[in-house]
Amino acid sequence: MPKRILLVHPTPLAMPPIDDAFKTLWPEAETLNLLDESLYADIPPEGTLSPAIYDRVAGLLRHCEASRADGILFSGSTFGPAVDAARKHVRIPVLRAEEAMMEQAVLLGERILLVCTAKRAMPVVRATLDAAVTRARVRRLITELWVAGARDAITRGDITTHDRLIAQQVSGAGDFDVIVFGQISMVPARVPLPRDIARRVVTGPEATVERMRALVDR
Repeated sequence: MPKRILLVHPTPLAMPPIDDAFKTLWPEAETLNLLDESLYADIPPEGTLSPAIYDRVAGLLRHCEASRADGILFSGSTFGPAVDAARKHVRIPVLRAEEAMMEQAVLLGERILLVCTAKRAMPVVRATLDAAVTRARVRRLITELWVAGARDAITRGDITTHDRLIAQQVSGAGDFDVIVFGQISMVPARVPLPRDIARRVVTGPEATVERMRALVDR
């Protein structure tokens, strides 16, 4: 019987990259998408998560568990603290989309460029990366890059501009061993990057699918 994985998204922008990764790496899994766009609509620009948001995220995870999920993937980086709090009370594996990617990234090189398009997501994603560095017991030089304008572009449907802005700023950021795309929606921006830079980019979907499979497909 195929494993049922619930994919929880606060934005539809994350859905295609994750779906593609499952189809490529774990086609046998039964993946079901749960979209709640009201989550992003109800947090302020700085990304502060209210107690009500914590409760709603917990409710979504409980819903997934009641839906007979074998595992849950939550794709919104901004909501990481709420996911961390809620998954303590869920009996099945729950992964945030960036977690497995960070574990992988810290093993690939010393100089890491962390790239985000949503400014409010950067502190959460950076904390996840720092935690991965601590667990690996390594020293890493981390540089943050917020790509201004990219999030606005993709929100209005201008994916070409979104990808171009990311590619331009990453290409001009300097020399790094590893480039981490902190949000799932950034995955397509690898395409316009020069090949030597693109090969150093780490994204969430592939690493997450592999980790989830290791947790539940036994």
